[in-house]
Amino acid sequence: MRQNKTQTLKQKIGKAVQNYLPFSPRVTGILRFEFAVARQRWANRWFPWRRVKIAKLRKMRGISLNVGTGGRGKESWINVDAIGSHRDLYCTHDLRQPLPLARGSVKRILAEHVIEHLDFYGDVPRVFAEFHRVLEPGGVVRIVVPDVPRFLEAYRRGGLEGWRELGFKDGIPSDMDTPIELVNHVFHQKGEHQFGWDFPAMESALWKAGFKKVVKQKYRESLDAELAIDQPNHEPYSLYVEAIKER
Repeated sequence: MRQNKTQTLKQKIGKAVQNYLPFSPRVTGILRFEFAVARQRWANRWFPWRRVKIAKLRKMRGISLNVGTGGRGKESWINVDAIGSHRDLYCTHDLRQPLPLARGSVKRILAEHVIEHLDFYGDVPRVFAEFHRVLEPGGVVRIVVPDVPRFLEAYRRGGLEGWRELGFKDGIPSDMDTPIELVNHVFHQKGEHQFGWDFPAMESALWKAGFKKVVKQKYRESLDAELAIDQPNHEPYSLYVEAIKER
C-alpha cells in the first residue's frame, strides 16, 4: 500500500504528455485501463487459441478459481485477471462481465484485494451474483479487502502505535504528510479503489447475492483449508470474509 516516489522514465513521459490532454490524470488512468481491458476482451473473442481455452473452461468442473491475481496465481488453480500476461494466468477476464464458467462448476473462489476495485453499486451486485451462480453447493468464496475501520481507529487514536499495528513500522508512509492522507489512500488509491469495506457492508452485499451463510474470518483461517493461503503482507490491515453456497 506504500506509494513509491521514484518515477520511471515512462511515468515522467506520461506526466509530460498529461499536461496537453483535455482531462485530468484520474480520467486518463481510467481510460487507459478501460482501453486495455477492452483490448483483452476483443482478443478473447477473436483469437482462436484464446477461444479454445475459454471453451475448455466452460466444460471444467470442480474448479479452484483465483480472480484478480495480479501475478500471484495459485498452482493448479484457474487464475484470471482483467489484464496482464503472467505465466500463471489461465486467461484474461474482466470480472465485471459474466464468468465463462458453467453453473455449479466451481468448488472455491479466492478474491484477494480485488473487490475494493469494483464499483459498489454497479459492479459488486453482479460480481457477487456470478460467484453464487458458478459455485457448487457447499462451495466457498473467500474475499479479502482492506479493513477500513482499522484505519479509522488508528486515525482516531492518534500517535504512531495504531499505524504500526497496521504494518507501518515508522508511522504513516514517508511520502505522506498527514494521517488523513493514508486514510484517503485506503478509500481511493489514486482512483483505483472504489469503496471502503467493513464487515456489515460485505455481509449485506453477499446476502443480497443469494448467500445465506457469511462469516468473518481471520488470516489463514478458513472453512476450506485450500483457501487458507492469504498473502502475509496484507495481514495487518485486511478484512477476511467467507460465504458458502447452500447445499
